[in-house]
This record gives sequence, structure tokens and C-alpha cells, in this order.
Amino acid sequence: MKLASLTVASLLSLTSLTCPSSLPAGAECKCRRASEKESTRPGGNEMVIVVEEKSYRELRGAVKWHDGQPVENALVEIFDKPEYLLDHSIASANDRPKQRRLAACVASADGKFCFRNLANGKYELRSSSGNGVNVTHVYVVIDRQSGEKKDLSVEMTLGT
Repeated sequence: MKLASLTVASLLSLTSLTCPSSLPAGAECKCRRASEKESTRPGGNEMVIVVEEKSYRELRGAVKWHDGQPVENALVEIFDKPEYLLDHSIASANDRPKQRRLAACVASADGKFCFRNLANGKYELRSSSGNGVNVTHVYVVIDRQSGEKKDLSVEMTLGT
């Protein structure tokens, strides 16, 4: 995985964030569909960005704390136009392109999320929890024919 970073409002440090991992065989995703009114929850003072080097067949996995414990009720959103995550010159949310939210779910008690019917393409997976937790942005590519069959593990961190 390749880690990229952006700063928001004078950051002191960034933390690492995701790695592919597998959920147990037969694991079921129990996330609930997010309402239209639910949107990215403001969090900590860092914007954590991860660029996945491999593509995936579908987006499913779990949101976890750095110690591996699940993040219950994390909001996980899928957006179009993720290319801004690769542009180190973008310094604030005001510099981002206008994005459209394509799907969203609220992670279950075990932190699991799933988006099974995304077309081939590039996406931003954004997870947020609020209450001082940094918003996590993951640049990911879906390739339904040759992408990885693994689940994605998104690690959330507290702000400094």
C-alpha cells in the first residue's frame, strides 16, 4: 500500500491507516443503509489518506481501531472523483472537486461494511465516526474481473 498525506489546519503528524485483510469465511455484512441526511461526521484535526495499490472485486471489509477492535456505527461512504486524494497540492476541503456520494452505510457492531454492486472504476471510500476521530479517505479501484478477492480493513485514529 502507498500512503499519501494532506494536512488540514496545521497538523503535527499523520498516522498510517489501511491494509488488506480477510474476514472469516462466511462472514456476513450487516451494515445498515445510511439515510440521505447522514453525511461525513466531523472528527479530529487530521485528514488521513491511503492509496490502495491493488484493485478489488468489490468493496467490503471492516472499520477498526488501531488495536483491531471494531468501530461500531462508523459511517462509510463511497464517492466519485477520488483523484484529488492523489494531488498533494490540495490543502483544504475547499480545494476539492465537487463529488457525488454514490452509496453509504453505517457499520454494524462488528465494524463491517459492504458495497457489492459498484461498477469498475476509481472511488473514494470515506469513513467517519465523529467525536475527535480523524476522517479516513481511501483511494480504491474496483476491477470486478481481476481485482483482489480480499476484504479491506480501514483503521481509524483519534485526532491529536
